[in-house]
Parts: sequence; structure tokens; C-alpha cells
Amino acid sequence: MTGFAKGSLATLLALLLVACGRNVGSVPFTRAGTNSATLPLAAGKVAFWTDIDVAYEGTATLGYEIELSQAGRRVATASCDALGKKSVELGWVSIERMDFHSHRGTGKMLCGATLASAGPTVVQAVLILGGHPLSATINRADLVVKQ
Repeated sequence: MTGFAKGSLATLLALLLVACGRNVGSVPFTRAGTNSATLPLAAGKVAFWTDIDVAYEGTATLGYEIELSQAGRRVATASCDALGKKSVELGWVSIERMDFHSHRGTGKMLCGATLASAGPTVVQAVLILGGHPLSATINRADLVVKQ
């Protein structure tokens, strides 16, 4: 690889990382339900990513209902589709065989929030498995918060 090509590749990777935002923290899930984390968020846009390793038979939906609170007051909400279209996918692998479906990887979901002020923010998320799958395994379905 030439020096120019190496430099161009490094610049492209740096731009991709900046465009993706800084990882502030995550809310971990290994099953459907509610979980939360307190994260130091800045004022401005908040991006939500999913880091999943799931498999199911039949039809299923997987989504997050998110509430952001500061000083005990709700300041933003978002609904995100973990299996839907993503604006960025990293290491994403999907397998579809008849009724069997498997999804693994990290992706920026098409949802977000905006905070008016910075500070410790409680990110409470509900992971909802819907669609009545015949069987489902959630090895990981972490909600990743980036700014």
C-alpha cells in the first residue's frame, strides 16, 4: 500500500469514527425487560445503537422504548427498532433460513434524542420482543449510547 493510500485509509477511518460519535455507555440486556444506566451526557444530539446477538424462529420484532431523565425529570424519549434499517452497520451478519433468523453485530438505529442541557442522565430502556416467535434466544441486545 502506498503512503497516499495508507493516509487516505486512516483519514476515512477517523472520519467514520467521528461521524459515529463517542461511545458514552450502554444499557445491557440478555432478555426482554427493563434496565437502566446513569451516563454523563452532553447537551445536544444523542444517538442510539444496538449491539445484538439474537436468534429466533418465526416472526419477531425487537425494539427499545427509551426514556432519558435528568434530576428526576423526563427530558426525552425515543422508540428504536433493533432489527430495522440502520444508518451504519459494523460487523453485521444476518442469517435467514426458512423460519430461522439470526442477527449479530452493531448498528446505528434510525432514532435519537436531543438534550437541552448536560449532566448525569438516567437512560431507562425497555427491550421488547414482539411478533410471537416460536422460539427466541437473546445472547446480547445492548443499547449503546453515543454522542
